[in-house]
Amino acid sequence: MAKKKQVEKVHKPGLEYEVAIPCCYTWMARTKQEYIGYVMGYVRASHPGFRVVRIEKGKAICIKEEQQS
Repeated sequence: MAKKKQVEKVHKPGLEYEVAIPCCYTWMARTKQEYIGYVMGYVRASHPGFRVVRIEKGKAICIKEEQQS
């Protein structure tokens, strides 16, 4: 039997990651722009270092921002 490969939990720059959006934002937002603002704020607060690329079907598709040194 082959050994299982250890899973890497490192976020790599350039790859896309899905972040689930809380369902309460759909009924809290009155306009599409307000919804987008809620999602951007949520990702900024709960997943620092991620940037939202697009929103689709209750998920924010994000990429890891490169560290500025």
